[in-house]
Amino acid sequence: MYEDITYLADQGVGIVTINLPKVRNALSVRAIQEMIDVLNRAEDDGTIGAVMITGAGDAFCAGFHLREISLEREVEGIRDHFRSAALWWHQLLHRIVRLRRPVLAAVNGIAAGGGFGLALASDMAICTDTARFVCAWHTIGIANDTATSYSLARIVGMRRAFELMLTNRSLAAAEAAEWGVVNRVYPTDRFRAAAMEIAAQLAAAPTHLQVMAKARFHAGWMQSIEECTEHEVQNVLASVVDAHFPPRLNRFLQGDRSDRPQVVFPE
Repeated sequence: MYEDITYLADQGVGIVTINLPKVRNALSVRAIQEMIDVLNRAEDDGTIGAVMITGAGDAFCAGFHLREISLEREVEGIRDHFRSAALWWHQLLHRIVRLRRPVLAAVNGIAAGGGFGLALASDMAICTDTARFVCAWHTIGIANDTATSYSLARIVGMRRAFELMLTNRSLAAAEAAEWGVVNRVYPTDRFRAAAMEIAAQLAAAPTHLQVMAKARFHAGWMQSIEECTEHEVQNVLASVVDAHFPPRLNRFLQGDRSDRPQVVFPE
C-alpha cells in the first residue's frame, strides 16, 4: 500500500524501510507522508513493541529529495515548496520522538542532512562500518533543519555540533560511535542480523516503561529538577499499579535474575 517505503512486521518489530535507492533514499514528500502513516499504524498495533527505520540498498537517507524542486519556479514558489515540505518533515520528527514505542535507526550507509536528523531523532542507533554522517545543509545553501538544533548538540555536545555543522565534514562510523551518534557499529555482512536482534529485544521489553523513559528524557532537558522529579514519581506510581510489576518484583525478591539484562548488543 506504500510507494516510497516498505513496511514489515516481524518478531514484534515494525520495520520501516525507505525504498528510494536510486536517489540514495532521499525523502520525497510522499515518502515522509507514508512514514508518518506507518508510524501511526505501528503505534496502534498492540503486537508491535518497537520500530526500526532503515534504508534500501547501501544508503540510509540522503536527506530531502532535492529533485522535487524546480529552479524554474519563482523564488516565492520555491519558498512555498520548502514551507510545505518542512511541515511534513516536522510531523515525521515529532512522531518519532513522541511515538509510544522505542525507535531504532539502523543506519546502513550515508546519513546526510535530513537523514542525519532522522538518525539523531531516533531513540537508539546502530550503523554499518561503512556508514557516514554529514550535515550537508550549508553545501546546498540552506540552513540546518530536521530538529538538529534540538538533537545534535544534546547528543554530541556544543563544540562538536558546531564542528560538524560549520565544517561540513563527514563523520565515519567509528567516530560516530565515539561521539555518541550511534550505540554500536557492525560489519556490513552482519549488520542486518544484528539490527534485527536488537530491535526484537527492544520489542520484547516492557513497552510502557520504555515510553515513560523516552518521554522523560526528552522533556527533562527543559525542566527544573523539581519538575523532573515530580513527573518521575508520577511515572513510578503508574508503573507499580501496572500488571507487569507484581510478578517482576516477586521474581527479584526470590533472587531470580535470569532475564537480565533485557537488551544485549550482539558482539
